[in-house]
Amino acid sequence: MTYVPAFPKPRRLTNEDYKRWVRRQPCVACGATSQAHHTVTKGAGGSDYRTVAVCWKHHTELHGKGAAWFEEEYMVDLKDEIIRSLEAYIAGGR
Repeated sequence: MTYVPAFPKPRRLTNEDYKRWVRRQPCVACGATSQAHHTVTKGAGGSDYRTVAVCWKHHTELHGKGAAWFEEEYMVDLKDEIIRSLEAYIAGGR
């Protein structure tokens, strides 16, 4: 008998236009020119839609010190920032 999983393996959602749009947004911590930080790694199936805009300095801190430290240090809720970015993009912020 062949094993058939109850749910298919989720596909990683990608969208280069959205990532370019995120990179044009100011850093969530300081307002500087930003990069798109994936809050769930691409290797773990993280989507391009789960990114936040952070400058190179804060991107390095996020990877080095972790999301919990970053959120407390800069009083930023990364999940709220993801939602805010998606809403702005959908509303025509392109």
